[in-house]
Amino acid sequence: MTLLQIQYFCALARILHYTRTAESLHISQPGLSYAIRELEEELGVDLFEKKSRQVKLTIYGQQFLPYAEQALSLLDRGKNILEQMAGKSEQVVRLGYFQSISASLIPTIVGQFYKDDANKNIHFNFIEEGTGDIYEQIRNGGLDLAMGVTLGPEIDYALIMHQPLYLAVPQGHHLCGQESVTFEDFAHEPMIMLDKSSNLRSLVDAMYRKHNIIPNIVFEVHECNAALQYVGLKMGVAVLALVPAMNMVNAEVLPISDDGQEFIRNVYLMWSKERPLTPASQKIRDFILNRFAI
Repeated sequence: MTLLQIQYFCALARILHYTRTAESLHISQPGLSYAIRELEEELGVDLFEKKSRQVKLTIYGQQFLPYAEQALSLLDRGKNILEQMAGKSEQVVRLGYFQSISASLIPTIVGQFYKDDANKNIHFNFIEEGTGDIYEQIRNGGLDLAMGVTLGPEIDYALIMHQPLYLAVPQGHHLCGQESVTFEDFAHEPMIMLDKSSNLRSLVDAMYRKHNIIPNIVFEVHECNAALQYVGLKMGVAVLALVPAMNMVNAEVLPISDDGQEFIRNVYLMWSKERPLTPASQKIRDFILNRFAI
């Protein structure tokens, strides 16, 4: 099995036409047919079937395709790492994060990183996602590094910060002016909750169960800014992390105390166990660990 055979297979699987595939690869159609036939003979199965002029992947081809694509992707990534090491390509690091740290932690890290002129040749591709999406993108290779709250067995991580969580209430609410509140203080308030895909929702649900409270949920929304808008309209209260929009709505935020402790969630720097980091990603990871790890 050769690299060219794998490349030809993936190209044909994408285009599903021998003549057009051969043209895109700048080879002859008989050369393409021969390479595919040799690959099929080595694997002992038919990867494609032809009906009239139509080409389709067989069930074997469908199963083989993701592995072939992953092999090519890994080779391209390895090539890119070598080019970066040799200084022949731009050093770009895909850094993911979630909304509530976008205006605080991320600018702080980036600002400090670029104080060293030796880092000016490294560029960031910032990707803001939901907390669950961040974990999946680290796992599947869509991100090099990420700040997230959801952990799993396929990633390495380090604790970076304890993020305080707050109760957002409408201005004029009877809890306004309190130094802090407990879950019992707002047990029966109408709650605007993030949907169940959110890590923050999982934390809040767990705290309600801990205190044997059934929340009075009036809305479920997808992100913090939407919840905050409904709080400003006096439709309920919400447990949220600090976001910039809190300064622009008619709401007040109150620290939450649980058993005398500040209610927080942990934020981690994450990277894949399965894929090696590029030199630029390693440099940023090590910088963050040295400056920010708890």
